[in-house]
This record gives sequence, structure tokens and C-alpha cells, in this order.
Amino acid sequence: MPKASRLILFALAPILCNNAIAQISSSENRVCNPQYARVLVDQQVADSRSVEETDKRIKILVRSADFLWKFDEPTARQYFTEAFKVASDRFTEKGFETKSDDGGLVTILPDQRFEVIKAIAKKDAKWAKTLLEQVLKEYDKSADDRKDFDKNRELTDMIRIAIDSVKTNPELSWYLFHRAMQYPLDYYWYFTLYQVAANNWPLADQLYAELIQNYTNATPRRLLFLSAYPFFNERIFGVDKNMYGVGMPEQPRTNPALQRLFIQTFFNRVASFAANPDEFNKPDEKYHSSEAVYIVSATAEIEPIVISQFPDLIGALSTAKARGTALLNDESRKQLDERTNRNEKLNAAFEQRLKEVEEADSEGKLTDSMIASLLTWGERTETQFKKIEPWLDKIVDDKTRAEAINYFYFLRSKLAIKEKRFEDAEKFAAKVPEIEHRAILAFDIASEQLKDPNRAASVYETLNDVDKLARNADDSVAKAQVLLGLATMYEKVNHALALGELSDAIKVINHLENPDIFSAAVFRQITGKGFGFFASFSSPGYNLESTFETISKNDFELSLGNAGSLTDKYFKTLAVLAVAKNCVEKAAPLPGRKQPVKKKAQ
Repeated sequence: MPKASRLILFALAPILCNNAIAQISSSENRVCNPQYARVLVDQQVADSRSVEETDKRIKILVRSADFLWKFDEPTARQYFTEAFKVASDRFTEKGFETKSDDGGLVTILPDQRFEVIKAIAKKDAKWAKTLLEQVLKEYDKSADDRKDFDKNRELTDMIRIAIDSVKTNPELSWYLFHRAMQYPLDYYWYFTLYQVAANNWPLADQLYAELIQNYTNATPRRLLFLSAYPFFNERIFGVDKNMYGVGMPEQPRTNPALQRLFIQTFFNRVASFAANPDEFNKPDEKYHSSEAVYIVSATAEIEPIVISQFPDLIGALSTAKARGTALLNDESRKQLDERTNRNEKLNAAFEQRLKEVEEADSEGKLTDSMIASLLTWGERTETQFKKIEPWLDKIVDDKTRAEAINYFYFLRSKLAIKEKRFEDAEKFAAKVPEIEHRAILAFDIASEQLKDPNRAASVYETLNDVDKLARNADDSVAKAQVLLGLATMYEKVNHALALGELSDAIKVINHLENPDIFSAAVFRQITGKGFGFFASFSSPGYNLESTFETISKNDFELSLGNAGSLTDKYFKTLAVLAVAKNCVEKAAPLPGRKQPVKKKAQ
């Protein structure tokens, strides 16, 4: 080892142990430089070799490779290669993985192969493509034998990488989109179009046009996955509309040209389908109604659009209606009636649903699921929340009632935050018992308060309330995550308080046994006899790495000291890597040194 490296390595020990050094930002700290950061990373990678859990090993290797790429690309490639091998071996052994909590809620764990490929794609798109082809080759061999939910996992993961690359590497995105188009049309394109549109509407429009052209011969049912986007609809046309939902971009945007393109393509496909006995005599797809049901139900929804916007297509509409109706038999007519009635009830306006609950109550037919549906279906106004509130006490099952009441106040607080009714938001949030859920609300309130200079002082009160709640809670993953969130939020207003919360979070983490500290969401559920409702919400600021990265920008040495106090090698490695990252990003000159003067070109 070179002499300079040894000196830096020896200097590391006291910094990792000493937590009482004055605040020095990363940009001002003389020790915080790329050379020192490299030594930090090398040491942490060496120390973490004893980490046996493969998912942790993969994450360490990926983070280290990402850091080293600009300094030592060959070593970074070795780390990426090792990470992908470990991930592939893990998949061969375990396949797709899930975990269940005490309440029976199942969470799908990420495919580690794609976690590695996603990181590589940011550095070397060609290499990422090669690895993807390797994965898809294995996928092609096993897809037909997969469980229903796992059939498209590789394809959806590949498309996620494409979406992530839209801004940074559109060429890679197009390659992956075109690669995914080699497989049958499925539900994931419905989500993908809006996710792409959130970053780039023109690209999403171009992608849509290519999808329509590529999938012209898809079955009518599958074509309906492309029915929402051009109309800026939250849901697709047809009887399956309530089986899928999607997050919408904030700004509405329709495209008449693409609307016409979809309608014409759908009508043409109905014609070719109805004319081909080999197609319409096929058995219905598993879990789905007959194609005739989809044709008739979708055409009924398209009809008013054609009449009002595309009158030149009325003839084609009439033909499509007639062909779809002709394909119906007794069984499919029954399916159509049942699915239509079910959708009408689900889509009923709030007042109508409330009236049905009142009538059922008067007739002694009220059920817990009917009351829960008032809360869980669609967005609610404050006036509607007030009408729902007295019904919650009528839920018979104790567990269902508690879940519904907790979710009720969570949603009501969310709405109050959106409408900037902060006093109401805080009042409703105080009725939410779970620390992690109440923290989400408090952080949302604080974020809104920070936008208004006149309310900035209220931020302290909001965060202090969460702090009191956390300190009275038993040590748990939720408590540690809330403290990390507090550290991130306090960093915006008071660095000293942020460091205190960070230190307390580390103490909690050190007391826990193998905690899942990187979970990025919290979950809500309302379950009862014959029904279940589930929802997830992101937990901003709870991430160990991002918290260390944020705070270390203003205090390199104390952040590094806190990272060193983590007893788990895995957590310590990721925390140190997050701190070291700032030493690479900074470009401030050392004190006493003059900046070189650039000569003007002659």
C-alpha cells in the first residue's frame, strides 16, 4: 500500500469513533476529497466481505461499483460482475421472493438481478443490454410454466429500467421498449404510458403510436389496455375497467389524433376477429370473460365519444356493435349483465352509495363491507368525510372497525393538507395511532409549511410533536425510520437537531435484530368477512442512505462519525458510502491555494 494511502487509512479510525468534532461541511473539509473517499470505500468493501446475506452483499457491491466507476472502472466492473452473479445464483435458488407481515400482508421483494442491471444501465448501456438478453433467454424457457402473477415479472422490470432512462438515456429506453414489444400485449403498457408521459409527453405519444401499430392483431380484450391513454382516462374501456387503476400525471392532456387511431384500430380488430372462427371459438382466457363481452362493453363506452367527436366513424361504430352482439351467446350475455351491474355499483356516485347503505341499515341488511366501501372507493371531499364518520361505529367486527377508523383519519388529514387546512390536518393526524403513518402526515404538513415564510415557525412544532411520539414508542423499525425522517426534515431548518435525531436513529437501529430499515412504503389494510382492501403510501425521508448523504453535505466529520457508530457492517458500509459520495461531488479549493487562472483563447 502506498505511504499516502496508509496515512489516510490510519486517520480513518479516530474520525469513525469521534462524534464530538465541530461542524465542517463536505465542501470545506480538507480531508473530504476523492482520494480519501476512495480509501473509505475500499476499507468498507473489505470489511463487508463477511456479510453473508446475498441481498445485502449485492447492495454493497452495487453501491461500491457505482462509486468507483469514475476512479477505477476495471474494479467497478468486477464488483458489478460479482453482484450480478450473486443475484443470478440467488434467483436460481429462490426464484421470485415475497415476505409476509403479522397481519398476512404479502410484499413482493425485488428481483436482485434487475437491481444490478438498473445500476449498470446508468454506466454502460451496452453491457446492460447484454445482461438483459441473458435474463430474457432464461425467461423464454420458463414463462409458460410460471404462476399467473409471475408470468411477466422480467418484462415489467425491464420496462421500469426503460422508464428510469427516459431522461438520461432515451436511446436505451427505446431499445427496451422495442424489446418488450416482442411479447404479447399486456396490462403493464397501460401503466407505462402514463409514467413516461409524466416525464415526456411527446415521447409517450410516439410510444403509443408504435404500440398501436405493433399490436394491431392483439385480441380485442388486450387492445383495451391501450384505450385509456389518448383520452386521459384513469381506467380502460370495457368490463375490466375496475380491475386496474393508475396514477395520473398532474396536467390533463388528451390527443384527438391518437383517440381516432385507437378507435379505428379497435373497430378494425373487431371486424377481423368476428370474421375468423378460429379466433372467436377459442376458449376464454383464464380469469376473463369472453371476447364478445369486451367488444360489446367497450363499444358502448366508445359510442358517445364517436357521436360527439368523430361522427365520420358512426358507420364503423354501428358495424362493430352489430358484430360484437352477434358473437354473444347465453353464457356471455350472462357474463356481460353481471359484470356491467357490478361495475355500475362500484362506479355509483357517493350519494347513491350512501343511500344504499342507509336503506340496507333500515332493512337490517347492512354489512361491514358496505360501510368500508364508502371510505375506500374513490376520492372523498370533507363534506363526504363528515357523512361517513357516524357510520364507522356501526362496523361490527372490532378489527375491521379499528382499521377503517384509522384509515379514515389518515385520508381526512391528507385531504386537509392538500387544501392547506393545517389545523384540521394536525387534529386528524393526532387520531392516527401508528407512528409511521402519523409521521408521513407530519412530514407532509411540514413540507407545506416550509413553502410559506409566514408558517416556517410552525415547522418546529409539527416536527417536535412527531419527536415526542417517537421517543415514547418502543424500539422498532418504524421508530428508526421516523427518526431518520425527522433527521432529514430537521436538516432543512436546524442542523444540530438533525444530528441529534440521526444519532438517536442509530441507537435504535443498533438495538434491533436484522431490521428491514430500507422499506420504502407503509401499508394500510381494511379486511373483513369476504372482503379486503389494501393501500400503500411512500415514506419520504426514511432512507438510511439518503439521510446520511443529505446531512453530510453540511457536516462531513460528524456524519462520518455517526456512520461509524452503526454496529451492523451492512448498514455501516452503506452509510459511509453515502457520506463519501459528497467528497467526490465537491470541487472547492483547499484553503490557501489559488485557483488556476484560465487563459482566454487567442
